[in-house]
Amino acid sequence: MINKASIYKYIFILAINIVFGTNNVYAENFTIIVKERGTGVPIHGAYVIIGDEKYVESTNGNGIAHFAIIDDKDIIKIVAPGYDDLKSTYYSGDKTVMYYLYPEVIEGEGLEVTEHRIQETVSKLSLTTEELITAPGSQGDPLKVITSLPGIVEVEDSSAEVYMRGSDKNDNLVWVNRVPVGYLYHFGGFQSAINPSLIEDLNLFLGGFPVEYGDALGGVIDVKLRAPRTDRQRYNFDISTISTSVLLEGPVGEDKKDGYYAAFRRSYIDLIFSPDTFNDDNDPDADKVTAIPTYYDSQMLYRHKLDNGYLDTYLFAAGDESKFEIIGSAKTDPQLAGQVSNSQEFQTLGINLAKSLGQKTSLNVPVAYYHDKTYFRIGQDSDGAPFFVDTESHTLFTQPELQWDINKDNKLTYGIELATLKAPIKAYISRPPRTDDTDFNFSDQKKFRVDKDYYLNTYAPYIKHRSQWSKSWASIIGLRFTDIRLRDGFTAQEVSPRATVEYNLNEDTLFTATWGRYVQAPAGIELLDGFGNPYLRVNDSEHRILGLEYQFTPRYSIKTEVYQKPSTDLVIAIDENDPPNNYSNEGTGNAYGIDVFIKRKAENRRLGWIAFSASKSERTDTRTGKTLPFAGDIPLSLTAVWGQPFPGSWNKWDWSFKMKVRSGNLYTPVTGRHRQDPADDTSIWVPEYAEPLSARTPTYFKLDVRLSRTVLFKESTLKYYFDIQNVTFSENISDYDYGYEYEKIDNPDKVTGLGFFPFFGVQLEF
Repeated sequence: MINKASIYKYIFILAINIVFGTNNVYAENFTIIVKERGTGVPIHGAYVIIGDEKYVESTNGNGIAHFAIIDDKDIIKIVAPGYDDLKSTYYSGDKTVMYYLYPEVIEGEGLEVTEHRIQETVSKLSLTTEELITAPGSQGDPLKVITSLPGIVEVEDSSAEVYMRGSDKNDNLVWVNRVPVGYLYHFGGFQSAINPSLIEDLNLFLGGFPVEYGDALGGVIDVKLRAPRTDRQRYNFDISTISTSVLLEGPVGEDKKDGYYAAFRRSYIDLIFSPDTFNDDNDPDADKVTAIPTYYDSQMLYRHKLDNGYLDTYLFAAGDESKFEIIGSAKTDPQLAGQVSNSQEFQTLGINLAKSLGQKTSLNVPVAYYHDKTYFRIGQDSDGAPFFVDTESHTLFTQPELQWDINKDNKLTYGIELATLKAPIKAYISRPPRTDDTDFNFSDQKKFRVDKDYYLNTYAPYIKHRSQWSKSWASIIGLRFTDIRLRDGFTAQEVSPRATVEYNLNEDTLFTATWGRYVQAPAGIELLDGFGNPYLRVNDSEHRILGLEYQFTPRYSIKTEVYQKPSTDLVIAIDENDPPNNYSNEGTGNAYGIDVFIKRKAENRRLGWIAFSASKSERTDTRTGKTLPFAGDIPLSLTAVWGQPFPGSWNKWDWSFKMKVRSGNLYTPVTGRHRQDPADDTSIWVPEYAEPLSARTPTYFKLDVRLSRTVLFKESTLKYYFDIQNVTFSENISDYDYGYEYEKIDNPDKVTGLGFFPFFGVQLEF
């Protein structure tokens, strides 16, 4: 935002222009071109002043200003809103001169307000590109910033796989450019599968999300990728501690209306280190890395401009692979012994049509084909046959949506989600461990063989009406009907009503109240005939939320919500039964708490927020009536993030920190051990457990610091950062290791999260 001094300066220049009467007929004797330093983007509307204000012109859309005459040694001054002034001396000879202006950092109280792309505000946290890219503790990965927000609990330290308000990690929806993707994070949360340079913004719904997002009990991670830049051909190279990437983008066609980008990234640790680097030669029983984990991802998009819209064609892809050998861990779980290998990949190919059909209606039609392939192998049975899962899914998805602005106070949204899935599955394995498993032992589990095709069809129309009843009152009413049909038994037809009331006390204060029903189909493996129970019902949950948003200065705001989320018909595993009775809908759950988010608006290289959560979540087995805390229950959590430029001569450097303090993790202590066969001294040791999830690790504390610098050349940019994790060397215990045969009951080893580690990244764009 321009401050008062800048405004007076531009008014003065404009007055000079009027008084001296510059005309629009130019002899192209001398040309000045003005561009932004670093990007090379032409600056429109920059004032070019020759000499002592004897000639004044403003640049056109191509950043060009023409002058009929200029004298040797004339002073050239260039001023433009949002940029540092430039002064130079002209020496005769050149007919064309190019100048580059530095972007200007201005702190002012008048801030520009931009419209959110999703109007709903209940339980929604929005982060801009600046916040995603520059927040510390993310290891250079903008989508890991979600772990520093309220209502979010990491499944593991430094992982971006999360629980949201007491819901399991598999209860969340992930969208990228309005379509579901295979997985958003490599290796279950290690790093996101999207190139950081392509992310425009992130909307995170902790709950209470609108009907268009689909069916899930938890929340929504909605990522929007930016449009290709079409001013010129661009190249972006990025290298960090663990991966390197390349991004190409630019215009297509002579008119430069269409554009494209193509990005590819690959981890490279396997090219530098051998597996032996990560193995413990002093412990022959230690499990071993046999192939260093690797991953890749790519994104390609072509945007064709239409009248009042665009048509995107895109391809997203990713793949992960890892191999280990289990040795010591198999001493009490013998069927784990041997090779563990995992490979997973997905490709999403699609189009997205976005177009205005008039002043009051707009249409959005995404159509996508999604292919996922997974192969997992672990251990072997007594005959030497490996346990494995081999799946390959093919999904066709579309969700046409029409928005109609009936008038300034009423808006209707119509849409329908259609999806069909085919997944050939071959497996010889036990059921997978669940979040509520506290004493899971693979060898003790029943093993099943499956070789069949899995077919699932979803049909889900929805409608949403937003009405502004008065200046203060507004309502949002949504209704979603979901029809899910699985060959071999499972069917569900469910209606999910959702309603929100908004009350604006004044321009700075908003109260919200939300209620909604949310359903989710059981996991595919739980429904698979011959392996699970194809006659299960959908999981059911209510989201009850009261919120307050207050903008107490133009720059600072606070958002507070209290919530309760009761759930019914949750799936539990019954290991003593054979399929289909090994899974049933006899679980219930409850989560409640308060989330507080105090945020500074990100601008001019400054950002910051405080996130506080107090919550409780639990699960009940209605067969026994026993209630246990949910494994992801964290009663208290506080995160503080701040970043800004250094003062003085170090102003080109930015510094930031993230401090997180929270309750420790729940775990189940081992209190003793005994032989499986008391009469056989060679039989395996069996642990004796205390009450499930009856203990908690010490309080978690972590401080991360980030230093970064952006160097602007004429038409290129060099960025580099140091993201230093856990600068205080905190010993954050996530669990305890009682030894290969539970011999360390009285003095278990501590299992800790990521210790002190400096990440780095360097990015060159030209």
